[in-house]
Amino acid sequence: MQRTVPNYLPKASADQLRLGPEAGANRAISIIVRSIICISFFFMIFPAFDLAVSRWFADGSVFVLAEQPLLLGLRQFGLKGSYLIAGTMLLLLGLHILLPRRYIPGEPHKPLFVLMSFVASQLLVEVLKALIGRARPRHLLEFGGNAEFTPVWQFSAACARNCSFPSGEAAAAAAALSLLVFVPAGQRWTATIIMAPVLMMIALNRVLFGAHFLSDVVLGWMLTMLVMALVWKWTEPRSERIAMFFTKIRPSGRFQ
Repeated sequence: MQRTVPNYLPKASADQLRLGPEAGANRAISIIVRSIICISFFFMIFPAFDLAVSRWFADGSVFVLAEQPLLLGLRQFGLKGSYLIAGTMLLLLGLHILLPRRYIPGEPHKPLFVLMSFVASQLLVEVLKALIGRARPRHLLEFGGNAEFTPVWQFSAACARNCSFPSGEAAAAAAALSLLVFVPAGQRWTATIIMAPVLMMIALNRVLFGAHFLSDVVLGWMLTMLVMALVWKWTEPRSERIAMFFTKIRPSGRFQ
């Protein structure tokens, strides 16, 4: 049966009712993809910008902020925070398996979305690191290393393992924004304004340390946003089926 839309609703609201959440996800994916293309185009046309930014934080071959205690602490906060988030999501999913819905608030598709956002983004990062093989700034000849600079997205043999593009820590910082799914819709903008600056600083820390170029960080962030949008597009419409799946795999003899 075709869904009718009240004629007193504004056009934008009527369109949202017809198209549903999937339209919002598709729109977000489109915007993110175009942003990735534009950002990549800029860094490919002006590769010297990456080097110029890295030079701002280097004194000869030394990245002077690499041993700054506050920044080191911020990095540890980001690293440990990622593991804490992933572990908490696994715990929540385990509780959804062991306990009936009335004993645990929320729906299992939300912690599943957060966990998948972290895992999928890090898998993408590791694949691109191995394929692209971009050397880190601190490993370049210009900064006392022995590697040649290569622009973003250019395949290179300058790095064999744990390479520069994209930044895994920037990706993890961006993936932390998936926690907004637990925030009530009316408060998400406020939560974003609080979270985003801290997460961006965790990501940009890698540029200050000479561990990544600016393009590694920005594109690592944007690629993660794309992964998150794709994961949400898959999980949100299947929320009830995911909840039923967790109910079905609950061990027999548990609370019903």
